[in-house]
Formats: sequence, C-alpha cells, structure tokens
Amino acid sequence: MRVLLTGGTGFVGRHLVKGLISQGYKVGCLVRDVGKAIKVLGESVEVYRVNFEDKTSLEKAFEEFKPEFLIHLIGILFEDRRRGQTFMRVHYLYSKSLYQVAKEYGGIKKVVHMSSLGTHKEAPSLYHRTKYMAEEELKRSGLHHTIIRPSLILGPEQKLFYDLWHITKYIRVVALPAGGNYLFQPVDVRDVVCAFVKALEVDERESKVYELCGSVRVSFRKLLEDVFEKWGRRVFFIPMPKSLMYAGGLLVERLFHPPPFSSDQMLMMWRDNVCGLDPEVESKGVQKLCGREPINYEASLGWCLEEFKRVGYA
Repeated sequence: MRVLLTGGTGFVGRHLVKGLISQGYKVGCLVRDVGKAIKVLGESVEVYRVNFEDKTSLEKAFEEFKPEFLIHLIGILFEDRRRGQTFMRVHYLYSKSLYQVAKEYGGIKKVVHMSSLGTHKEAPSLYHRTKYMAEEELKRSGLHHTIIRPSLILGPEQKLFYDLWHITKYIRVVALPAGGNYLFQPVDVRDVVCAFVKALEVDERESKVYELCGSVRVSFRKLLEDVFEKWGRRVFFIPMPKSLMYAGGLLVERLFHPPPFSSDQMLMMWRDNVCGLDPEVESKGVQKLCGREPINYEASLGWCLEEFKRVGYA
C-alpha cells in the first residue's frame, strides 16, 4: 500500500507519517526542501522535490513512486506576500494542480484532503474561502475522496503553545478578542492521525466530508486558562473588541513573521469552531472513522504540554 503525502514535514504530517508507517504503508512525500524532509522524517520515506505549480515535477513524482493513495495536508495560517505565500496560491492553486495531475495519473484509489472546521462558501475569512475552493476543486476532479475538517488540533507542535509560552515569558498580559468567548472543540493530533489512516481503509460508495472534534467545547479563554494553569504561570486577560484586534492584526503582520495573530484570524471567528453547525456533513468524524470516542480533553492537553516542554519547544 503506497501513500503519497504533501505537508509531511508539518505539525500533523510528522505524526501522520509515523502512523502510516506503523500500519504498513509505504510513504512518499512531496516537498520543496529535500534536506529538511530527510532531517525531519529520516530515511523511512521516499522524498520528491516538487514545485506545486509545475505539473511536470508532480507528474515525475507520481510516475516514480506509483502511489495508490494521496493525502493532501498542505496549508498555511498566515500569508507571507513577500515570499508569494498566499491563501489563494497555497490552498487553492496548489490543490488544483495536484488533483489535475492525480486525475491524469489514473492510479489513485482515494484522496484524503485536509480542510478546516469553519470552511464554508459564505465564510468571511480568505483562509476559509480558499479552503472551500480547494474542496470544490477536489469534488469536481471526479477522484474518490474523503475531506476532513478538524477543529483546533492539540499536539506538542501546536504553534499556539509556542506563541503563548514566549509572549507571556516576559509580558504576562494576553488580549482576548471578544472577551475570549469564542468556542473551540479541540481534537488531539493522535485522533486526527487515526481518522486519516482509517479514511484510507473505509470503503464508501460516496465521498464524504467529516468534521473532527474532541470531547468537549471550550472557550478560547478557558483553553488559555487551562494552559497557563498547567504551566504555573499567572497571566492577566484583557478583553478586546474583534474590530480592534483586526486592526492590530494588520499592524503585526507587517512587523512580525510569523505574526502572533493576524487580521484574517479575527475573520475566522465568524462562528464557533465546533462540530455540528453544518448539517450536510458528518459531525462525529472521530467516532465514525476510528470507532471510538475522542481522546479526553484534559488528558490530551496534559500530554501536549508535557511533550511541548520535554522536546524543547518551550
């Protein structure tokens, strides 16, 4: 069983590569930086340097690796226009090119596509709209597929933990957009890996969209309180209007890369990031694909933060 993967060196990708190998899959990774991929993933995967806007390089990788399955994880949280990394380019154009080549290759049994909870054609954020465009491109391709939309993913490499640790190391104040009442339903990265692996195995006549959520819904404020409590760090919260945070995002995007938050992230908060708001998709993805309940929130967060400090991210 041969799986070709994009985004293998990213947060979820690193865990997924290990999960696939443990289940007997042969893994190939499409990357831009071969040296980085080998350093991160080791010699257990086959690595192919590609330009996602160059179909020739993609076609060569498909022909050499001869995959049966394709997993597409690539995504960005922030735009970097100086480097040409925009939501339209990375989320939509890369996906369009990849799926055209996969269709022409003809040997792909199934595609599993990483999207995001909150993705909707009416979403105000460009992040979510380009994610939706990528989903639609996959649907139009005719490739048999599963689309997965996770909520906030908990794992040691979660950028939120890194930002919180370093920002509050010296400044014990955190601004909360809209008072921090925005809800998440955090899902453990190990549940995400399980869902992707099982999605390759499940035999479905119709392609489906699955939402992935954890055991409980928590507000952004509650999540931060839980994190700081486990770190033993006292932090003061300042409620801020989203409009002011949006303006602040425009400023920090010019000053820092990656920024601690962006203007588009404020637009992502158009509705709570919880499962079950879109009736046309499967809201219990972990339960349906993994055949069990999600990993408990408290246990997941404890594991994440212990590993975060152990491996030196702090």
